[in-house]
Amino acid sequence: MRLFIIYFSILICVSTLLTETYLRYIGLGDPVRYDSNLMYGYAPKINQKKSRLKKATVTINNLGLRSINDWDNTQKNKIVFFGDSITYGGSYIDDKETFSHIVCKELNYNLCGNAGVNAYGIINIVMRSKYDHRLKNISKYIFLVAPGDFYREYADANTAHFYLNNYDFILPSTLEALSFFSTKYDINNFLSKKNDTKVYQNKKELIDYSINLLFDEIYRLKKLNKEVYLLYTIERDDKFSQKEINSYILEKIKDHNFENFFSLEKTLNNDDYFYDNVHYNEKGHNVVAQEIISILKKRDYNN
Repeated sequence: MRLFIIYFSILICVSTLLTETYLRYIGLGDPVRYDSNLMYGYAPKINQKKSRLKKATVTINNLGLRSINDWDNTQKNKIVFFGDSITYGGSYIDDKETFSHIVCKELNYNLCGNAGVNAYGIINIVMRSKYDHRLKNISKYIFLVAPGDFYREYADANTAHFYLNNYDFILPSTLEALSFFSTKYDINNFLSKKNDTKVYQNKKELIDYSINLLFDEIYRLKKLNKEVYLLYTIERDDKFSQKEINSYILEKIKDHNFENFFSLEKTLNNDDYFYDNVHYNEKGHNVVAQEIISILKKRDYNN
């Protein structure tokens, strides 16, 4: 019996070490860390540089933006991209492959920031734009929004598996994987949180509220003489499963007659541009970047 326990213990230790080694190899173990905020939910902690999936580098600058450059808020003529995980780019996309970086590099902007954050909805995006007082002297605001953003509930700091601390854990890669799966497959989802709600969910009302909230922020920025652009991205299956709701959102947005509104439906006309059903791969980021570059060049030319 004692020999069995020894062999079993060795097997557990070896399996654990092999798992940790493999997970560390694929890029787990040192995730981007986040600060909580009562107004906009959460945002990346400042001054981080991580090597993540596929050896992609994720850099968070001194103001909590995804950018390879720190910001000096005394400088003017800065550009910020606001959005959700699509804008952020994910841990599988290198800093220099995100559309925000490509746009800024090709147009020679000095200071650019990516304020996209995983799991943000319109409420989070607007509140970050309005209440993150670290972001100053911005001349161009680019909001890139997706259909799901308009009917996503406000996401607080307890959303998903985001780390809210800088603790060093034993077996960090294994614990990151466990954190992800324990959040995604939380036992409460099969018990107390298993949802069998049958009453009307007010989805269209939330969409209407989100659209009005977004345009309230756009008009506020315009009164401050900011240059604002609104881009509407699509999911890969929008033209099938989400066609009705997608049409509803677009119609409501177009009712505002905002001159700097652009839909990316025709730009993202190839499934090869997507990493999954929602997020872009390297090709997708590049094609979106080229479209934004074209939009900004036309605006500068007309001015």
